[in-house]
Amino acid sequence: MAAEPAGPSIATAPPLTAEGRRQLLRGTKGPKTFRGETLTAYLFLLPYLFVLIVFFVGVAIFGIGLSLFRVDIGFTAPVFVGLRNYQILFSQLSNPGLSDFWVSMGNIVKFVIAVVIGQTILALILALILQQLVVGKGIFRTIFYIPAITSSVATALIFLWLYNRFGVINFLLSLIHGPQPDWLNDPLYALPAIMLLNIWSTAASFMIYFLAALQDLPKELLEAAKVDGANRLQTFWFITVPLLRPSIFLVVALGTIGAFQMFDQAKFMTNGGPDNATLTPMLEIYNAAFGQSRFGLAAAMSVLLFIVIFIVTIIQRRLIDPGTQK
Repeated sequence: MAAEPAGPSIATAPPLTAEGRRQLLRGTKGPKTFRGETLTAYLFLLPYLFVLIVFFVGVAIFGIGLSLFRVDIGFTAPVFVGLRNYQILFSQLSNPGLSDFWVSMGNIVKFVIAVVIGQTILALILALILQQLVVGKGIFRTIFYIPAITSSVATALIFLWLYNRFGVINFLLSLIHGPQPDWLNDPLYALPAIMLLNIWSTAASFMIYFLAALQDLPKELLEAAKVDGANRLQTFWFITVPLLRPSIFLVVALGTIGAFQMFDQAKFMTNGGPDNATLTPMLEIYNAAFGQSRFGLAAAMSVLLFIVIFIVTIIQRRLIDPGTQK
């Protein structure tokens, strides 16, 4: 007796059509119910989409357009100058002493390198410590996170007192007969002082990112490494760090974007001084726009800063987490 032909296997089953995929997504729900749920989802997204389009996309396009004009808002009519504002900036590139913008770019590059490395390492160390805690993890997590929710202006005012010539930091240094610099009035120490403030205040936020990633690591790999005789340092370097690469990229990218846009501490603590040692691009953009009424030039500075941040972020993505390219 001949055997009945076998039904179509999974491997030979025809691919789903577009209509089949739509039906699969709908499940047992009818088309009206599906369209109603889709409409509800877009209604919930509408406030965010409004903010994104109006205050981010719209403002970005307006800023690019503004950089093509000579504008002193409220005084004279805007004059279209094309790429003249960019030519002014690049003509001063060969002699940075003529333009505070390029001085600020040099400052911010040093600031970004030090702050991003420092906050990433500190955040990872704090996350590793919190992961090992058995008792009081919630309390310590809250204590460490306090700097992240404190107003940056309030933090800057506190550190103004700490960095005072006769403040707490110099008092502690005097107890060990260490140097007692005038932190915010000495060009050698002013930028490092703000770097330390930013590392302390931002590491707490990124600690939460690392803590969440550490808790999601596959326990099987860690236990297998222990069985194979790997010590803690080897397990951390060869297993934990590679698995954390997506989180490391996220922390480094967000930290870089935030560091490039540093404004409030430099404005309230030093106003860019002494001798432009703490001048940042955002502060220079603010000075050009509201101090000199050169809004077109300030917009051109903003566009250049965006391009630099974008390029640096792409490079970081390729270097830190190449797997995201696939």
